[in-house]
Amino acid sequence: MNIELLTQDTLCIDYEKYTAWPNFKAVGSNRIGGLWRAHFLRHALTAEDLSCAAWRAPIPTEILRLLEGYVDCHAELIEMAQAVPDIFVRWAKWNPAFTLLAATYWTYRSAGSVPDIEMRKEYWENLDPRDILQHTRCDASKSFLKALRKIPPSHCYDHVISRLREQWQVTEKRRLLRHLRRITSETTWLLGCFPPFLDPGIHGLASKQPSYNEFHLSQIVTDLSNRREIRGLEYWPYRNRIHTWEQLLNTYDRFLRRTNHVPERFGKPPVPELETDELTVEAITSRTGLDAEATEMSNCIASYLGKIYEEKCYAYRLLRPERATVLVDRRSGRWSVAEAMIAANERQVKTRTWNLLINWVMTHGN
Repeated sequence: MNIELLTQDTLCIDYEKYTAWPNFKAVGSNRIGGLWRAHFLRHALTAEDLSCAAWRAPIPTEILRLLEGYVDCHAELIEMAQAVPDIFVRWAKWNPAFTLLAATYWTYRSAGSVPDIEMRKEYWENLDPRDILQHTRCDASKSFLKALRKIPPSHCYDHVISRLREQWQVTEKRRLLRHLRRITSETTWLLGCFPPFLDPGIHGLASKQPSYNEFHLSQIVTDLSNRREIRGLEYWPYRNRIHTWEQLLNTYDRFLRRTNHVPERFGKPPVPELETDELTVEAITSRTGLDAEATEMSNCIASYLGKIYEEKCYAYRLLRPERATVLVDRRSGRWSVAEAMIAANERQVKTRTWNLLINWVMTHGN
């Protein structure tokens, strides 16, 4: 990424140029679907690079902090903040998602053209929030405004707001959305599945902790529900019974065992993990982790899945003193290092590293 501050306070990042506040424009970026697709603007707003810092220095501190909280549509938000700074600050503090909707209102009406900044300024200055909701073909109710307030700035994507608008029209989805404390991209994804997930427990977990170690909730929920449907079972019978990742993974593992599949999580590593100044070894404790290691290191470690489940061998990530994938297996009742290969199996680890691994297994595994 090439970053350069040009004359007249224009920031150039690769092929895009951004003029400085209070005359911001996204030069070199294209409008797609009525919105600027300024790919590097978030970097310009948040990076520690000195050129970026100099470019954003004229932006008032309060406005800059609010802009930094968003993850999408920065160009339209900056344009709004320039045109009506007081309104932007008041609305962004009160309801970030509504502010994004107001800043990009024409996209919710499938307008043929993008209104100029003077037209937008008149719109923001003369319409109150309920009028804006009605104009953007949303439910112009206090409860929908409250639902928008549940979307944190880090999930304020235009597609999340559009999905919420659509899902609000369905009674059972609206009922759930009213009771959720937080609405995120995972929320609208779960409700957008067919059939939709209407389980308050899984929605609560999705909003609080969508990821856990190497797992993502969408991956586990999708695979579990699909496997149930393939077997002719109810796709999600766990309503309000799953509230933690441990409960979700236990449910997933039980179903896999019951259907004669290798469970997601493996048993206890035969050799404990180790982190010292000389050696750092992490156990790979799940199918997901094994697949991720195979992808990252371009090797065939995932093919050992069955043998790992049968406790004939176990896989580890070697992080120090060099990056490699380590396989240990049982020989004559004892665990030993079977192989330790760097990326793409180009070579075995160095002799010193190999000796450290041997000592680790001999000391901690037998």
